[in-house]
Amino acid sequence: MPHLKLKDTEIYYEVHGNGAPFLFCSVTGLDHQAWKFHQIPEFSRDHKVIVFDYRGTGKSSKTIQKYSIKMFTDDAAALLDHLDVEQAIVCGHSMGGVVAQLLALDHPRKVKKLILASSGAAHPGAQGIPLAMCRDMVREGFERYIREHTIETGWTKEFVATHPELIENFLQVRMSGIAPLENYLHFILARQAHDHTHRLKDIRVPTLVLVGDDEHHGAADRTHWDAAHDLAREIPHAKLVVLKGEGHHYLATNPSAAHAAIREFILS
Repeated sequence: MPHLKLKDTEIYYEVHGNGAPFLFCSVTGLDHQAWKFHQIPEFSRDHKVIVFDYRGTGKSSKTIQKYSIKMFTDDAAALLDHLDVEQAIVCGHSMGGVVAQLLALDHPRKVKKLILASSGAAHPGAQGIPLAMCRDMVREGFERYIREHTIETGWTKEFVATHPELIENFLQVRMSGIAPLENYLHFILARQAHDHTHRLKDIRVPTLVLVGDDEHHGAADRTHWDAAHDLAREIPHAKLVVLKGEGHHYLATNPSAAHAAIREFILS
């Protein structure tokens, strides 16, 4: 199994296909496996698709430590160096989009184009683990909380009602590679502490912002809908695409419209 050995961790990664490099960054505390549903098969046809497991997830090292978005970003940059990739298209989903933005800010020569799926530059509210998350995780337990929160934010009620097997398959994959509880809580602390909103104007690469039109709800005061629109407004010349009838996890379960928008953006 391929691992990048850094001084304090080992990062698992995979490379699929040939062509222009295309790096994918996952959601909070999750490994690379969700990209295998659709993005690896689609984009490895004509790109070198690179996926990896954040430290603390999947097949990467599980050392319990204080994380930061910068740490995840520097890991991604080190992986690109390890693979001799000078410049890549970078797609990040949710927290992965925060990593992707910081990669464009701190390592601008490494990013050719930026695709931000249902992401933002900061998570509003007090630093630390959000009260609602603490409450629900204590009441429901870690696994049940993740499953129910994923369903609540991931899809419309109509989609959940008509695609139970598809969603259950996604949830099984999600739970198989998610960070263990203590590592996951460190992901949340890192996510909540980070804010580069004041630097968005400095992103100079072409940027596509995606968001589902059913992303008006969530655990925070400001939703993925709000955060995506902030990105589109603050990043110079960013293009916003709203995906009709979609919640947070369209990339894993219903990606056709997102893929069409990504293909158009890549070719532009």
